[in-house]
Amino acid sequence: MANIQKQFVQFDETIRLKRFGENKMLREKRDAILDRLRAQKQIPSFDHINQGSYEMGTGIQPAEGNEYDIDVGLRFNRAKSEYPNPVDLKVLVEDALKNHTDLGARIRRSCVTVYYKLGGEQGYHVDLAIYTYDNPQSSSRRLFLAKGLRDADEQKRWWEESDPQGLGDWVEKRFSDGDKQEQFLRIIRALKRWKTEKFKTDGNNAPSGIGLTVAAGQWFQPQVTHDTFAHTTHCDDLKAMRLFVDVLLTRFTQVDWKQDGSPLYRLTVPVPVAPHKDIFEKMTTGQLTTFRERLVQLQEGLDKAAREPDPVVACELMSKHFGDKFPVPDKTHTGQRGGPAIATSGVSA
Repeated sequence: MANIQKQFVQFDETIRLKRFGENKMLREKRDAILDRLRAQKQIPSFDHINQGSYEMGTGIQPAEGNEYDIDVGLRFNRAKSEYPNPVDLKVLVEDALKNHTDLGARIRRSCVTVYYKLGGEQGYHVDLAIYTYDNPQSSSRRLFLAKGLRDADEQKRWWEESDPQGLGDWVEKRFSDGDKQEQFLRIIRALKRWKTEKFKTDGNNAPSGIGLTVAAGQWFQPQVTHDTFAHTTHCDDLKAMRLFVDVLLTRFTQVDWKQDGSPLYRLTVPVPVAPHKDIFEKMTTGQLTTFRERLVQLQEGLDKAAREPDPVVACELMSKHFGDKFPVPDKTHTGQRGGPAIATSGVSA
């Protein structure tokens, strides 16, 4: 088997995004929004939380044609009973930010989104999740997310219990071993880029990034070994990816048949924190079946790469699934054709 661990790490370094604490632009845009909201008398007091892929360390550079997507939570120091219609609070936020940028703000089902230009065109956006508490004075208070669109009927707007920090902590601390945790995050980022590549023409049918993240959190098993005597660490991202995809495919359940006689599948992945619902519940059976079909193609590609002795060919196989950002070594400088991926001095490969 070819040793392509170096290429997996290089790929990750190319596609990964820095977290809020490392990215000046993200912090500046976030802080400008927060300052504007706090300056509005009609906006109740709140504190903010960083959430989403940036905060969890699973963010990736958007592919061509895609936008940066920044997630921030606004925790209003109010009881949800003060807002029987949760959209009322979202309207206050949207009205305060509608002239904040040239492209303005818009209420979406689970957030208020502020749009920004980049290079003269819409280039990225900030999603503001709106939260209140069941009882803001209680030490055991619970957080609730405002759901619904402007002017939505009563049955289409509601407060949904949520624990964004709990989910972030679960992902960030999934493995106590630092090298295993880093491999876990690398595999998630790689799968998110795979999703972008394989759903280019039908992105609305793609599984969500958080769906892939939660699935990995449930079933990913690191492939990292430490040799304390030799002070080396061996990471095998290719094997880790293969094993996770194998397990993920076994979790699909056939639920029906297509008119052409082929099977239809569903995948159920429960969120480990409130609201504890199936993270793929909104995907149709047809969409999940397509997701499974493309995972099978990935599985076949990973298996071929694992059997391939030439690292150039193995990386070419990987680039077909993860895109042209996956590096392919020069045929004249491939050196060793096989063998383990070894990182010396305790540094993970």
